[in-house]
Amino acid sequence: MGAPVAYALLFLALLATASAQVAFKHYHLSARRRSLVAAILLFACIPPVTFLAIRGLGVGKVYVFTSLSYALVAFLGWKMFRERITARQVQGLVVITLGCIVYTF
Repeated sequence: MGAPVAYALLFLALLATASAQVAFKHYHLSARRRSLVAAILLFACIPPVTFLAIRGLGVGKVYVFTSLSYALVAFLGWKMFRERITARQVQGLVVITLGCIVYTF
């Protein structure tokens, strides 16, 4: 498998992780079973997609990049639920992002 495919799988795993967490929060707030089913299905598809990404990129790189899901969840929470993001959280997310960038070079 080529690197572009592996990065696409990694992106899919990150997106599924963030979406599953948001779907579960939506279930918690609305008690809609559809959101719970979506969260469970998304959480179920994350391990195989992550495994495929690991095969293409290596466990070290995939493990580091999974920390970007924190930023995705914070962004989605802000957009969908109007959650407040503090300056401290932004600082932490910037450190995580910079760490991922430094690790790749």
